[in-house]
Amino acid sequence: SVFVTHSFKFAKFVSATHFLSGAIAMLVILIYRWCAKGTAIPVPTWKEFGMMLVPVSLAITVSIGASNTALVLCSVAFTEIIGSTNCLVTIPVVLLLGMPFNLLLIIPAVLVAGGICISTSGEINFSMVGVILCFTANIFRSGKVALQQKLMTGTTKDKFDPCALLFWTSMPCFLMMLGFSLATEGLEPCRHIGRLQGHQLVTLVQSLSICCVNATMLNLAQLFVTKDLGAVGSQLVAQAKSVLTVLGGMVVFGEQVTVIELVGFAVVLLGVYMFSRVEQQDKKDQAQLKAEMHK
Repeated sequence: SVFVTHSFKFAKFVSATHFLSGAIAMLVILIYRWCAKGTAIPVPTWKEFGMMLVPVSLAITVSIGASNTALVLCSVAFTEIIGSTNCLVTIPVVLLLGMPFNLLLIIPAVLVAGGICISTSGEINFSMVGVILCFTANIFRSGKVALQQKLMTGTTKDKFDPCALLFWTSMPCFLMMLGFSLATEGLEPCRHIGRLQGHQLVTLVQSLSICCVNATMLNLAQLFVTKDLGAVGSQLVAQAKSVLTVLGGMVVFGEQVTVIELVGFAVVLLGVYMFSRVEQQDKKDQAQLKAEMHK
């Protein structure tokens, strides 16, 4: 709506507003906790900020920039195929960070990635630069979720819950994305807003506000999912959104789905189901192990 209806084609500026709104919303929540429950606002050490939070913010910013640029060079179908490997890229990143990972989860990850490739339809426009950008986005996105999992489940888990983590990563993201916006878009977004009057200005502000609310809710939900399911699990669940998107198109717009697409979706759902079963059994085994150790 912002890009098409209002011709406000400044993606980096819009992304910067998403990060700013996320930081403000989380700060309000943290202040409320402090006032109502006496929970102190967590403050990272310089080491935590420089070695963990800033890299997470940089990974978020680079992955968004690379993904958006890749869409200009490649078709949506091609970027979807490359993007489907994101859960597979996350596995070595998690292992390199020395985080626990059940190797049995590789099987459902491969199924989900394969299912997305099968079900992706549309013209496949190839570009070598686009391929590099897609894989760059995958690597940085994988690094982001892996570091987020480490912050929320490792030694700093008592300090950084999803709300606190989103606050401390949103501000660096905002500054980085604002810098990219100024470097590539200049002051044109502000001039564009300044030229609007009356109803046009109100509707643009409303659309931007709705986008900011949606982005904040999605970013916060993603952190809760990452904390509970882990980096790889959150990527697997995210890939399942394609099934819901197509089903929504069938119901709302009456779109047709081919047999190959249905097979691909079935493979995706099978992979997600296998992951949930393996993850459930893994948590059960860990709980039994802890119970035996306390005896």
